Amino acid sequence: MRRAGFLSLAVLPLLALAPAPASDPGVSVTAPAAASVHPAGGTLFVRWRNETGQELDMWLVRGETDRVVRLSSKLSGATAGETATVLPPVPDGDGYAIELSNQDGSLRGYSGTFAVGPPPRAVRGPGASGAR
Repeated sequence: MRRAGFLSLAVLPLLALAPAPASDPGVSVTAPAAASVHPAGGTLFVRWRNETGQELDMWLVRGETDRVVRLSSKLSGATAGETATVLPPVPDGDGYAIELSNQDGSLRGYSGTFAVGPPPRAVRGPGASGAR
């Protein structure tokens, strides 16, 4: 039994890096970009396409659709939309995504996976200096 418990813990980091599930036809999330990094407590811009005409709920998910928190409900049924939301205080790490779903959950669209954490520092080129 201990070995099975160890194996499940060993697989946990792999699940966090798994890509978001495939989106249903008619609902797609076009931002945030895959492999981007966003700080907890910061503004997150979300864009989507909605060919269903139905209102959508927006969720922050991690791993295989483990819903972390609902970010918004009853988003417009317009064919395209965008919003700015505050990313709640969640643990830093990879494998987060935005899920948009209709009210009964039968249609879902996902962004590419992104990370929560401090933004990467700018890298200066060779010979660059801070003083001018």
